[in-house]
Amino acid sequence: MASADRPHSLQAASEAPEPRDARRRRELIEATIASIARNGLSGTTIAKVAEIANLSAGIVSFYFRTKEALLLETLEHLDREFEDRRREVLDRAGDDPIRRLEAFIDVNLDPALCDATRVAVWVAFWGESQARESYQRVCGARDVSEEEQLVALFEQIAARRDGDHIDPRALGLAFYHLVSSLPEAVLDHGRAFDYEQAKQICRNFLASVFPAEFSSDAIARRDPTDSVDATKAAAAPLHETLPAWVYRSPEFYELEREHIFKRNWLMVGHVSEVPNPGDYITLDAVGERALVIRDGDGALRAFHNVCRHRASRVVTGASGHCGGSMVCPYHAWSYGFDGKLRAVPSENTFSDLDKDRMGLLEAELEQWMGILFVRFAGDGPSVESMMEEFEGEARHYRIEEMKPWGRRTELTEDFNWKFFCENDAEGYHVPKGHPGLRRMFGASYADEQSNSQSARSFGKLQDKASTHWAERSYQRLLPEVAHLPEELRRAWIYYGFNPGFGIQLTPDLVDCYQVLPLGPDRCRIVDISLALDDDRREMRAARYLNQRITRQITQEDVDFCYWTDGGLRTSGYPGGVLSELEFGVRDFQNWIRETLPVAKRAEEPATGAVSALNDGMRDGH
Repeated sequence: MASADRPHSLQAASEAPEPRDARRRRELIEATIASIARNGLSGTTIAKVAEIANLSAGIVSFYFRTKEALLLETLEHLDREFEDRRREVLDRAGDDPIRRLEAFIDVNLDPALCDATRVAVWVAFWGESQARESYQRVCGARDVSEEEQLVALFEQIAARRDGDHIDPRALGLAFYHLVSSLPEAVLDHGRAFDYEQAKQICRNFLASVFPAEFSSDAIARRDPTDSVDATKAAAAPLHETLPAWVYRSPEFYELEREHIFKRNWLMVGHVSEVPNPGDYITLDAVGERALVIRDGDGALRAFHNVCRHRASRVVTGASGHCGGSMVCPYHAWSYGFDGKLRAVPSENTFSDLDKDRMGLLEAELEQWMGILFVRFAGDGPSVESMMEEFEGEARHYRIEEMKPWGRRTELTEDFNWKFFCENDAEGYHVPKGHPGLRRMFGASYADEQSNSQSARSFGKLQDKASTHWAERSYQRLLPEVAHLPEELRRAWIYYGFNPGFGIQLTPDLVDCYQVLPLGPDRCRIVDISLALDDDRREMRAARYLNQRITRQITQEDVDFCYWTDGGLRTSGYPGGVLSELEFGVRDFQNWIRETLPVAKRAEEPATGAVSALNDGMRDGH
């Protein structure tokens, strides 16, 4: 194995005297790699390369004449470096397809080849449209060859397993995109890249497809002369899913209502929906009713939408306006915008009525980027603290200045709410389940491990035109949004936090959505689209296409939830396991277990015992 400090080809070169010209060219290429990693392709100049190499610009020009020639030879150098290493590792693996797949993992995630500077060069050539032709000319044949080799290995292993109904070509292509895209994470300067964890993700994918060959037991049975790295997979346990009963139990649902939804933040709407004093919006969820109203001083207040007289609604409808006070439509009790009880018809008929004690009960209110949330109970983290690491990026979109675009939509579906959250928490299903996203983003779509309370996913529109007219038109018509930084002008970003809130940020629209349970087997999905004022024809067309594309994606996700919900209710699903790619699902399910410890039980408790057992487990019994 090459040293982690230097690529293999460079280390080999240092073991024998190098001709002076060859050494000089290599030094300049290394300086070019460093410059591209620091400045990008367009920002790399002969002068900057000379400065990094501590040589004159004339020497650089002597060896390479032009910047274009220097960049092209740098790419060719990296391609040879990678190909030499790949050939060496695969030759050592022999003809066994299992060992060759493990070898592919080792070489693609070799720290000597997969360091931040080298990955930055690959990404620069592939990501900048003017350089992509050079990339395809130099590296395209090797990429196709590697793709086909992996497909062939999957087909070889599948051919040994009579009766298995899998698509080895599709799975081989998925594995190729997985193993080739993971190195891009080394460019996340916010955290150290864990090479072993990345390798483990690839091995767990193989174990999920070919458990007889790549499971922990299979590795343990393998000849001890096999790859040392591969044996580490035996130590990594598979993550088990939640037991099936927690998706079906009415008693568990009651615990979710009390301990999850009433004690966490629920989206009500956007500040633009309550612009003037007396304007209000409402939320009905998990047996609670809330209203948010703007008071006479311009401040927003949140209350339980429950009259203190006989529990009627104080205000009706999803939104509205109150003239000078909130008047209950049942008996006309009147409340100020501060929630205080102002007037009671026939007040003298109520003995000892203390109006100061009969105001509306307040609900906790928080505004994040103009989005309004209420919480009925509990004292957990604020929305701001959960979303803190995304705040700098989200501010570019100016969400607080936006207004609703189109109608608020609500879908009532007959499946458990957790299926929607789990589906939303992972991109493992995107290549197969959302062909539209694949056509638009290519392999750039990825989930990111974040803190345990929130998550982020990211995809960037590729230059290659989609074969579908709506997606292709969106790619072509989406206009430039000047207030967004360059890296966000063609990006779709998703944030989310428990329980069930998500926000999709695109250059043209922002969609805020939330799933709310209606029982153990029903839920409601609420969606609000927001946008800045922009009368450009291209923007209007892009927004129409965006919503058309998003509706299709949502329908696909809803279908997956129905399929999963239906399968879980059969006798053919004792429980499942999670890939490392499904870390978002793992984190969500662990949060359920931490909040409601009874979810750790594999078997459903006896009828009537769920709540008491949960209390006992929370107390450590």
